Amino acid sequence: MAKYISLTAIGKDKPGIVSSITKALYEEKCNVEDSAMTILHGQFAMILIIKITTNLSIKALFNKLQKVANPLGMAFSYAELSSYVPKKHKSVNPYVISVYGSDRTGVVYNISECLAEDKINITDMQTTLLKYKGKDTYIMIIECDIPKKKSYEKLSKDLLRLARHINVTISLNKAESADI
Repeated sequence: MAKYISLTAIGKDKPGIVSSITKALYEEKCNVEDSAMTILHGQFAMILIIKITTNLSIKALFNKLQKVANPLGMAFSYAELSSYVPKKHKSVNPYVISVYGSDRTGVVYNISECLAEDKINITDMQTTLLKYKGKDTYIMIIECDIPKKKSYEKLSKDLLRLARHINVTISLNKAESADI
């Protein structure tokens, strides 16, 4: 029976990190079923959902990954998943929320709290701080699934009121679907 683990890794960004880690997984016949990887403030961060189909123990896999991690300067952690359901969720009402403004403490909290109060599920979020000509611009892009019963107009008004309160610009747009 297959086992699943979530694996997280973080360390100073450099070429070859993904190749080295996935080579070790490939050699042990592990499959990467889901992943998210990004560079955060010069640190490469990854989260992988890994399927182990052989008799390989999770501890043995982690030990092998630790040997790969040391020369890369990566820190690893893992957790065994008691159950795992591959991503089959299809958003029924997907939207994209864009936020722009000066960097300040609490932007992520205020917006995520507003969405949580309305039972809106955040399915992906990216934030970044751009520095250009001595000015900082905070950018946040949120993908979310808005319940069909939720009023677009009310949510727009709530976000506009919040934008004024925290002094940012917020836009709400229906996500476009594409057949691929």
